[in-house]
Order: sequence, then C-alpha cells, then structure tokens
Amino acid sequence: MNYPDPVPGLVIRFDYLWDIDHQKGLSTSNKERPCAIVLYTKATNKTLVVPISHSYPEPGQEDYSLEIPPEICAEIGLDNDRNWVRVSEVNEFEWPGPELRPRPEDPSRVDYGMVPEAFFFEIRKRLADAVAQHRLGLTKR
Repeated sequence: MNYPDPVPGLVIRFDYLWDIDHQKGLSTSNKERPCAIVLYTKATNKTLVVPISHSYPEPGQEDYSLEIPPEICAEIGLDNDRNWVRVSEVNEFEWPGPELRPRPEDPSRVDYGMVPEAFFFEIRKRLADAVAQHRLGLTKR
C-alpha cells in the first residue's frame, strides 16, 4: 500500500487506543476511527494523532472537543453524523505503523484528506490549551 505523507492536518484511519483503555492495560482498541495528525517529526517518524468521535463530549470535556463542521466532514469523506475532534489526549506512533487501517469503503487508502488550515489551527490551539492545563493524555504505541 502507498502511504500518504504524514503531514499535520491529514485525517487517517487508525486503531486509536483511548487513554482510559491504555491505563487498563489494553494494547489495541476495539474500534478503528478517523484521527487527525497533529505532529510529525521526520527525523524519528514520530507521529501524534488526536481521535475523532461521534460521541457528544462528556460534561467537563467541552473545552477539549471541537465539532467538525458538516461541510468539512463532507469534503474529506467522513460520514454525515456529527463528528468531534478530541484534544485532551493523543496517540504517539512511528509512521507508518501497524495501527494504520484501510478505509472500509476504499481499502487502497488509509487517509481521508486534509482539514482546512483554519480548522487545523483551532485544533492546535485547543491542544496547546490542554497541554498548558496539564489535561493531555499521551499513549505511546
């Protein structure tokens, strides 16, 4: 499979492991999901992703979630359900890793496309806020 360049803002299909499941000792998730790359370091292939979820933010997590506008979802090929980027936790892995998954509707691809730059900057801003407030969970894969 040809993998796209892992650039920040690219949405990929990924075996995301939630921090709470990692703390329970799990090493894989029970659901593949879209995730947005927020950092890639070429020298080490270190890649950080934030998860995208259909679940409405839990009470107290509203500041650490960002709803993706429907037009962006349509543009990059996400479904028509409401989608939220969660910025209170990240997975770190080496690109390309075994956690990458093919898209169900197009097994030749692991990517959905790029979020617009302005939306990516909002993700990055909220992620920086989570880091500053010591509210960021990091799961190394």
